[in-house]
Amino acid sequence: MRLSIFLLYGAIAGSRDVCDAFTSTITPMAVPPVGYANVCLGENNVVGRNVVSLASTSTGVVDTIAAEELSKMTVVQLKDKLRELNLTVGGRKNELIERLNDHYLNHSPVYSDSPNTQKEDDSQDSLGVTEDEPQPTMTEAEALQSLTVPVLKQRLKDLGLPVGGRKAELIQRLEDAMGDTGDNGNSDSANSSNDYVQTISEESDDTASSSTANNVEDSVLLDLLDDILYDIDDEEEESPVNDSTIISHDNENAESFPNESESTRRARRKKYWKTQEVRDLIRSDDPRAIPKAEEMIATLEKIAQEEENQDYLPGPVQYTLLIDAYAKSGTAEGIERAEDVIDRILESHEQSNENNGGTSSSSAAVVTPSAQMFNAIIAAYANIGTTEAAERATSILERMEYMKEFGGLVKPSVHSYSITISAWAKCESETAAVNAENILNRLFEDYDEVLQSEDQGNYARELKPNNIVFNSVIDAWARSGSPDAGEKAEALLRRMEVLSRMDEYDVRPDTISFNTCIKAFCNSKKEDAPYKAEEVLSKLETNPQYSKRNGGVLTVRPNRLSYNTVINAWSKSTLPESAMRAEDLLLRMIKSFKSDTFATITPDCVTFASVLNVLAKSRNVRFKAEKCSSILKAMIDLHEDDGSYDTKPNVICYNTVLNACAFSARGSDEERRQAMKVAVETFNGMRQGKYVSPDAVSYGNMLKCCANLMPPGEQRNGMASRIFRKCCEEGLVGGMCLDEIRRCVPPRAFLPLLADCGYDKPMSQRRKAYSVTLRELPKKWTANVKRGDMAARQRGTFVKPKKRQQQRRPLPEKKAVPVIRRPHQVFEYGASGKDM
Repeated sequence: MRLSIFLLYGAIAGSRDVCDAFTSTITPMAVPPVGYANVCLGENNVVGRNVVSLASTSTGVVDTIAAEELSKMTVVQLKDKLRELNLTVGGRKNELIERLNDHYLNHSPVYSDSPNTQKEDDSQDSLGVTEDEPQPTMTEAEALQSLTVPVLKQRLKDLGLPVGGRKAELIQRLEDAMGDTGDNGNSDSANSSNDYVQTISEESDDTASSSTANNVEDSVLLDLLDDILYDIDDEEEESPVNDSTIISHDNENAESFPNESESTRRARRKKYWKTQEVRDLIRSDDPRAIPKAEEMIATLEKIAQEEENQDYLPGPVQYTLLIDAYAKSGTAEGIERAEDVIDRILESHEQSNENNGGTSSSSAAVVTPSAQMFNAIIAAYANIGTTEAAERATSILERMEYMKEFGGLVKPSVHSYSITISAWAKCESETAAVNAENILNRLFEDYDEVLQSEDQGNYARELKPNNIVFNSVIDAWARSGSPDAGEKAEALLRRMEVLSRMDEYDVRPDTISFNTCIKAFCNSKKEDAPYKAEEVLSKLETNPQYSKRNGGVLTVRPNRLSYNTVINAWSKSTLPESAMRAEDLLLRMIKSFKSDTFATITPDCVTFASVLNVLAKSRNVRFKAEKCSSILKAMIDLHEDDGSYDTKPNVICYNTVLNACAFSARGSDEERRQAMKVAVETFNGMRQGKYVSPDAVSYGNMLKCCANLMPPGEQRNGMASRIFRKCCEEGLVGGMCLDEIRRCVPPRAFLPLLADCGYDKPMSQRRKAYSVTLRELPKKWTANVKRGDMAARQRGTFVKPKKRQQQRRPLPEKKAVPVIRRPHQVFEYGASGKDM
């Protein structure tokens, strides 16, 4: 929108300049000096050259002072010339030359015998207007008021002043600037304010005399466009405040210092461009952000030392970017270095306080720690997603709360609590969800204390809870996997509704709140979780309304994610009616979209794929292959009606229909025949390639349909063999395809089939059918198979059985040594038979 307004702005300004130029060629006027067109319209501007040539031809007079002569004059000579003409003498050399050219253009004598000129003179005489009669002088405010907004902004830009704001603010800024100039003791500029008003008056009179009603309309339109731009800036300022906007506004609003010195302005601009470069690298996750941030700090410190100007020293914005660059590196070393920077800043700040405001040679002594620095480290720990990182983020938040209680150096904002809660939400445990809710309760306690305090100031607005914090806690329960996650999330949703009725406008629930609550029920894994999720969706379909701060009403409506989450809950359920409930939700979405002209909720590929999946896996739905085929046809019709990319069928939807056909084997003979018919139609539709082309899973599912729906025989063998040959030609033989072809054809026909397709090694070696593996097949058979469709989908039923470990023959037992018992003697013989 901003770009289009600026384009319209330029178009109007350009058309006005052209119209003024051509008007000057028709109306008898003073002849501009040579080179005027080059100064005003550019050397290469054809219109400018034509204007000068036509004007010179019509009047026949050429001014003696040329632009080349003015450019050869020195600045002192130009200023003397301007003083003789009672013109302002401030500005650069090109501005002085342009000012002289403007004066010669507007005050040169007119030599024309045109009857129009005589008529104008006669009309003036008839009205009683003479040259000797004193004309009413224009005041300073009236002269500025007569100028348009672009002219005022150009004047401000020439004076080095900010150009933002409405027309009244621009006029006030110019009046203040002229007042400051008038107070100067220099004799040359003592009357600069009056001269400036005189120049403005002359310009406004000249513009009024050479412009028509269209020029007035253009100026009004330009003022209107400027007001629109100013309103856009107001809307951007009223956007939700976070750390990034606070940092950026410190630099974007840097033009609001009209009384600063030239050295301070140079230092501020230098810091701005250095800061902007580092910020762009951080936003793009560029690895050069850390060295560039370190270079920024070192460069500013070096310039401050060389220039002996403290304005060049890096401030809180620069150090915040350094900490943010360290924190977003994602490494433990980077986060540790960020904490070291904060520790040094705090230590230097404490030393400066102990010295009663004494300055230090270190640049960190002038930096005041801020909440944005601590928030950057908390966000870095939140991105890790471990319990240890969440505990560390909580400790930093507690440190901020401690500094708030004792000294108020750093105060945590609502953003600090929000990212700490997000750190616990990513832990995905019930304990983490409990800790997240405890932090939310602690936020409300601190907020109540601030409201009760006398000097609350703006800190109450920074600490005020909002729906982002509540949504983070609900998300923590949704990720916890706890059986009570749905009830906990619903309780938080009701708490938000109660607070919104108590004029807490920032806590009103939105669509994200309802969707996260539905997600919590879906992940609770309770038997009645889909029913609870659908109840929340039904409440959202009633379009609940909540009051706004400005007196309006916020209407919360469901979106596509709301329906997809409930359908996903039914697809995971084992209830017998889950397939029918999911199908009803899909039909409700399609009916609402086709009946309502302004409907924006349309089912997408995820919606259709989820419903097809729950129908394919259901055991209680008869003729599910035909139902899946009808849903796929409805998806195609919807895509052809609106042409949306979201409703374009993908290969997953087609494969799910084939899978539903393959799982229809337990039905009657009629159901199996219909399922096989649907499978052939669906597979032929994929082969046509209008929307998708078959992949390795498609061929595997089609072979599965042949194995499950067709009786053994020559017909099944022939159809399966043709499908497998085509699969080999397209290079889509995956693990699933290899398993299903072994199920379709008998073992004695499998090896000859491989030989017919071009791989006769197993047949020549007289191997078994189960011994053929996917890795030994020709590479061209598996060239176009995705990695996930290779051996990951292989059943394992045809894996070669492990060899039995051959049992060794048992060693012969050694004969026991005979013991001959004699009366009163015992003799033992060894293996050699000798006495022992």
